[in-house]
Amino acid sequence: MSHDSNSLEIERFQWVGKKVGFYGSIFIIALVSVFPILWMFITSLKQPGNIVTFPVEYIPRDPTLANYRAAFEGAPFFRYMLNSAIVATGTAILSVFLGAMAGYALSRLRFRFKLPVLLLILGTAMLPFIARLIPLFSLARSWGLLNNYLGLIIPYTAFQLPFAVWIFQAYFKELPDSLEEAGLMDGLSRIGVLFRIILPVSAPAMATAAIIVFIYAWNEFLFALTFMTEDSMRTITVGIALYQGEFQYPWGTISAAVFMSVIPLILFMLFFQRKVVEGLTATGKA
Repeated sequence: MSHDSNSLEIERFQWVGKKVGFYGSIFIIALVSVFPILWMFITSLKQPGNIVTFPVEYIPRDPTLANYRAAFEGAPFFRYMLNSAIVATGTAILSVFLGAMAGYALSRLRFRFKLPVLLLILGTAMLPFIARLIPLFSLARSWGLLNNYLGLIIPYTAFQLPFAVWIFQAYFKELPDSLEEAGLMDGLSRIGVLFRIILPVSAPAMATAAIIVFIYAWNEFLFALTFMTEDSMRTITVGIALYQGEFQYPWGTISAAVFMSVIPLILFMLFFQRKVVEGLTATGKA
């Protein structure tokens, strides 16, 4: 009995140790991930003279909202946010639509050179962005797409489409053939099967692709800076970069603007997380 009791105690201790290690690791990872956002929020509440003091203030003395007022008064902040929302949403919708069709063709249809086509699509994502800037700028200028939402949506979609195609292609390969065969027997075309049967049970892939594309389009800086020269058409990343003065960096104002620009991304991800769970549940029931 004593030996069995000792064994149970050891197993219980090991189980508790594994749980503590698991949740402790999650806590550390979450803390490291959240800390930059938390620090931006803390900095945004500090008085200008207390931002770079030593020792560091982890809790602001005399917190103020003056930095948030400066962020709104110093530039058309809501206009920047609207521009980013339009560009990111348009890019996500177009990338998911085109990526789903291309991914379905690559996963379900039989044709020659399928693997080289897939590798070519993925290979385009390896090109450095700076190498694409000058030719795309020339095309956008000749087509009248400078200071135009399409001037960013089209290249952003081209950049992120390989990732969307890969996500959908990998997901569609795991779906049972019976779903597609049932639709074809009912007289649906391939396009009908895709939009009426396959996509409704592909919420996880759609949400994953939409999140990746949306975050990229929201955070992109180089092309937005080059293609959007009018102040009313600038995106949030470019607008925040222009808060700095010639001889000073208003870190409090910049931190307030950055913190507010992160909130839509957090809400977007939380919304699609719920959709991913719903999609997984619906797929399991199917």
